Amino acid sequence: MKIQEVTLHEFQLPLSEPFVTALRPIPELERVLVEVTTDTGLTGLGEAAPSYEVTGESQRSTVAILEDVLAPLLVGRNPLAINTLTKELKDVVDGAPSAHAAVEMALQDLRGKNAGVPLYELWGGDPAESVSITVPKVISLKDPDEMASDASDAVASGYDRFKIKVGGDPQTDIERIRSVREAIPTHVSLKADANQGWKDAKTALSVLRHTQSDINVIEQPVADDNVDDLSFLRSRLDIPVMPDESVKTASDASKLVKMEAGDVYNIKLMKAGGLNEAIRINTVAEADNRPTQLGSMVEGHVGTAAGAHFVAAFENVIWNEMVGPFMTEDGITDLQVAEPRIEVDGPGLGVTIDHDRLEQLATNQTIISSQK
Repeated sequence: MKIQEVTLHEFQLPLSEPFVTALRPIPELERVLVEVTTDTGLTGLGEAAPSYEVTGESQRSTVAILEDVLAPLLVGRNPLAINTLTKELKDVVDGAPSAHAAVEMALQDLRGKNAGVPLYELWGGDPAESVSITVPKVISLKDPDEMASDASDAVASGYDRFKIKVGGDPQTDIERIRSVREAIPTHVSLKADANQGWKDAKTALSVLRHTQSDINVIEQPVADDNVDDLSFLRSRLDIPVMPDESVKTASDASKLVKMEAGDVYNIKLMKAGGLNEAIRINTVAEADNRPTQLGSMVEGHVGTAAGAHFVAAFENVIWNEMVGPFMTEDGITDLQVAEPRIEVDGPGLGVTIDHDRLEQLATNQTIISSQK
């Protein structure tokens, strides 16, 4: 089997409403779909969800790396040699994690399709007819009353797990946490994610001393490079601390383990640069008896499907936040989504592209082949 061509689709997915975090507002999703087609007729799918604030990439820079460097190196190669290919590509291009993640995702999809089994089964997950994942409700950074109203509506829609965005003014963050806690049943879990928004441990403690009884987890309270403060907070709080932006690679995870700077690690395929590195992060965490979460960069249907397989394959991944499809008005695949659940079924990623819808959303398409 050899790769004949790689097709890149730049597209934009409109959100039902803007998604706001302490890092940035997201008015719409600028994504890149990667299709890797082989001489056997099989096509693998991958998605890049770049974020300048997290991965240092834009949609345009991601396409440029894929078009000019990564895709040409794939043409003519055996897509099943995933470890060899991904190492070669990362040796050529340092960084650009979402571009690498999209390529590897497509190769993994081909691997599953060629074997005729879902990816989670290839990774050792329990074989089943389909995978069904329950997702939490993630509430955007807003005024406390608006966030409480959103939480109340989500409870009525069947959600029993919540995460709220904080990381703004400390006093307002206290009000946000308390307002949402009062709006949901007491048995419902609630995480708070500051997205590095509090400037230091002192600021974080000024909020968490008053609210840690209202939440189950605090995620990335301080800057990603401030591991000392993460460690300090973990020693002072009664709730788990979950690093997110601080853990991009397995090496980062090892550092956090040594410094005792986290209780749960938030893995994201885009910041990890692919599924293989995500698996390595989970392995490091599991070796230290620390669970993980598969987080979201608000991926569309293809990236979400990959995340669902990852969650289904590894028991150490105890939580997920595959929320992208529930924030968009529509998708480009046949991924089955119905609040608050996602289902995937079939070989590889188990999803098929709706090319008519993709054409409506796409702003550009590029084909890289041996004839180019």
